[in-house]
Amino acid sequence: MNSVLVSNNKIFPFLVLLAFYLHNLCAGPNDSFLQKPSECMQHSVGKWAVTADGMAWLASEEVSSIWADVIAEDHDAININVPSFKFKWDYGFRLGLGSHLLHDQWDTVFYWTRFCTDAHHSLSSIVQLVPAQEFFAGFLSGDNPNRMSASWRLSFNLADWELGRSCCISERLSLRPFLGIKVGSINQSICAQYDGLIIDEVVTNNSGTEHLKNNFFGIGPSGGVNSTWTICNYKSHFFTLFGDVATAVLWGTWTCSDVYKNNLSYTSSVNTKKSSLGSLACRGFMGIAWDTNFNADKAHFTAKIGYEMQFWLNQLRINTFQLQRLQEDLTLQGITFSWRVDF
Repeated sequence: MNSVLVSNNKIFPFLVLLAFYLHNLCAGPNDSFLQKPSECMQHSVGKWAVTADGMAWLASEEVSSIWADVIAEDHDAININVPSFKFKWDYGFRLGLGSHLLHDQWDTVFYWTRFCTDAHHSLSSIVQLVPAQEFFAGFLSGDNPNRMSASWRLSFNLADWELGRSCCISERLSLRPFLGIKVGSINQSICAQYDGLIIDEVVTNNSGTEHLKNNFFGIGPSGGVNSTWTICNYKSHFFTLFGDVATAVLWGTWTCSDVYKNNLSYTSSVNTKKSSLGSLACRGFMGIAWDTNFNADKAHFTAKIGYEMQFWLNQLRINTFQLQRLQEDLTLQGITFSWRVDF
């Protein structure tokens, strides 16, 4: 028992000295500089700022049953499978141009974000399998294909303008609240190919195509907070954790259409009026960053890497075979690399 107490009495002072040493190592000879975290520094370094981000994102949106039902009949049982589209990982970019204002250390910045992705799926009939398409125009035709394939294309274009101000809350924490305007479009298209149409229970060589569009355009106010926690400072190099959150409410317009044609000169279409509704969008971005000055402290460089997620409420509004509009959410998430230069 006494030996344990003695060892603890020796370890505790050692841990205190070790913590003090690590603190001085990270602080370096320029510890007074820590009172200005990287976000606050940028106001005193140059007037302009440019940003370039690269994204590796994965999109997800639709419910699985909008594509097809695969019905397998067995003597005393019926099994229904609902295959789904799966978007692949794709790349996008975000470019920005900003300026530090003379009034009260405010700053303004403009961003343009572009991301495109697609998904593919196909089905082939075998014994005791009957695929039935559920896009409404194809459903109206009554055509039952033996083979089906479809491609889904999503194009995301967004412009953001922000007006914000960085505030040093403490020696290691800074916040940048901002307000702005968000405007952009999210266009989606689905192209389906139906081959081997079954007519009077006989598989034929006839085929059909179906094209669906779900286009959105919106504009509205946005706001959020960028936060930076300085975890280590060595000379003029800062290592920080950051967390950004933002939300926007857009007045949006959806344009949707669905047209089916087969090679027997049959056409069916579903045309709905434009719908103008509110749309909620949320964004989160968190990770680790490195900041440093260069060019005799006349310029500043920031590099970030982290996880980003964007959530768009009720984006998909195409009609299913029940003639009811879907109201499915769009989620974009993945890794974002960010570079910024203030000069």
